[in-house]
Amino acid sequence: MKISFRTYSDVGRTETFIRFLTKEERDKTPLESSEGDWFGAPNTLLPTYMPPYLFVGLGDRDKVTAHTVRSAAGAAIMHLKKRGIGSAVFDLNGWQQFVASAIEGALLADYRFEKFKEKKTTAMASLALVVTKSDLAAAKRAGARGAALAEATNYARSIGNEPGNVIFPATLAQEAQKLAKRAKLRVKIFDERALHAGKFGGILAVGKGSANSPRLIVLEHRGGPVSQKPIALVGKAITFDTGGISIKSASGMEEMIFDKSGGMAVLGAMLGLAELGVKRNVVGVIAAAENMPSSAAYRPGDIVTTYDGKHIEIVNTDAEGRVVLADAIAYARKDLRAAAIIDLATLTGACGVALGDYAAGLWATDDDLRNALLSASEKTGERLWPMPLFDEYTDQIKSDIALIKNSGGRLGGACTAAAFLKAFAEETPWAHLDIAHVANITKDRGDFARGATGFGVRTLLELIEQWR
Repeated sequence: MKISFRTYSDVGRTETFIRFLTKEERDKTPLESSEGDWFGAPNTLLPTYMPPYLFVGLGDRDKVTAHTVRSAAGAAIMHLKKRGIGSAVFDLNGWQQFVASAIEGALLADYRFEKFKEKKTTAMASLALVVTKSDLAAAKRAGARGAALAEATNYARSIGNEPGNVIFPATLAQEAQKLAKRAKLRVKIFDERALHAGKFGGILAVGKGSANSPRLIVLEHRGGPVSQKPIALVGKAITFDTGGISIKSASGMEEMIFDKSGGMAVLGAMLGLAELGVKRNVVGVIAAAENMPSSAAYRPGDIVTTYDGKHIEIVNTDAEGRVVLADAIAYARKDLRAAAIIDLATLTGACGVALGDYAAGLWATDDDLRNALLSASEKTGERLWPMPLFDEYTDQIKSDIALIKNSGGRLGGACTAAAFLKAFAEETPWAHLDIAHVANITKDRGDFARGATGFGVRTLLELIEQWR
């Protein structure tokens, strides 16, 4: 989509304009009586033809946020695409402060994964944003940032939507190498031999059952001083998850291609950091494996020794994400000496039971880190909800024969999973985002196409840009 900016003196008279209206503004807009039922609720649409406008509701003025505008812009683009209209003009009179959000929403809504379809949806060709002349320079700067955030998210969605026979650990590592070249990142790939040499027992255990051997992918963005400790972004990338020996039911198993979404969020964030030129040292660590049942697969009852020498009792091979993350978090703590660790993972169905598909769970050992993530998520509209780390959750996963077991049972499942990961961060400030029920959607939303959502990319970028 080509993005351009105009001032009101450059506006064509025949173009269809998109105007964003609050409920209060709707009352002052001359609409025909047949349009009287439209009150401007968020994301509601009203096309008019004399003159040609598409009105998009924002709801109450005092409740409008960047996310309100982002979502409204996306709803408008989805509406136009369905009608085969390939260009849009956003009238941002009164909303110039939300230029970046409007562009984000438009680009996120324009994305659709149709690589394997013969008949493809026509992408938007152009988007013009109309602002006052005095706001033009600032709007262009904000627009460039909004575009970078959306493009990083759509990149994560593109890889996230790929099926398991296309993206598996080795091909994901190749994708990371391509990204490193494109974004001028440093990259290090631990293949199976290197994982054995480094004693990454968790990743190796989970990957044992598959013909596709696991990988640990490390990407470095060096935007800060050499002496600056990096922020570590750690992602779970189970490229396909059958559950292993503790096999899942067949119903819905095709959605397990999205079990790599935490790793994809890290990939997208690393691209965004480079595109935005963020002056901070950040390392992305992605633990990639395929969890399959076979004669070589790890079993319930096995004892796994992780990268930092801790012993895990395996009680459920479908609780594999935390096992690969144990190695990745320990690596970030020990080898990278990270200033803070943030992990993202499609970790538990229990988080969805608690929060639905409306928010990701957030656990943190550091108040400043928790508050910074909540602040970032509020700006991006990627909702996070703080969850507890009571000592009882740690007690629930104590093992009789090892340090810890990889499942504490059904009750408190999301919290015991977080307590498990906390053990590998030790004293390093750490946060965990369980994105299991927000990483993909199964049906089109009003402002977003079905499939991978890229959840977490924009929140991570906002967090790091504002890092203390």
